[in-house]
Amino acid sequence: MANVTSTTVIVSPYWEWFQSVFWIIILVIILLIVYFIIKEVRLMRNTSRLAEIDLEKEKLSLMKAEMAQRGQPFFRVPPEKIEEIKGLADENIVLETDIYAQHNAVDKRIQRLENKVKLTKLDRLVERIKDEEKKLK
Repeated sequence: MANVTSTTVIVSPYWEWFQSVFWIIILVIILLIVYFIIKEVRLMRNTSRLAEIDLEKEKLSLMKAEMAQRGQPFFRVPPEKIEEIKGLADENIVLETDIYAQHNAVDKRIQRLENKVKLTKLDRLVERIKDEEKKLK
């Protein structure tokens, strides 16, 4: 038999602990990197939106300042004309109501005529069926 020499390697308990925790540490580091990447992407999106919102706010403030600076509108409608416009609007409402009522009445009359035509057709059909039954007997 040959002499077998065995070498025993003394492993530190800290090294064994490090090997068991090594993959967990790597996983945590990878998750942190992914988290920061996602956070940056979201910030990029939101930053452009916030810039657009700020621009719109600035536009609105400029428009408000311009409207306040103008004061009176370009034209002023006298009260008589306003009353005339209101009267015309009321007349239009009345006319629209009349048109609706007449249109509705016409629709109902057409429906009544259609029903009468159907009824007469059905009566004639019943008479024909009776005649055919008499011929068969």
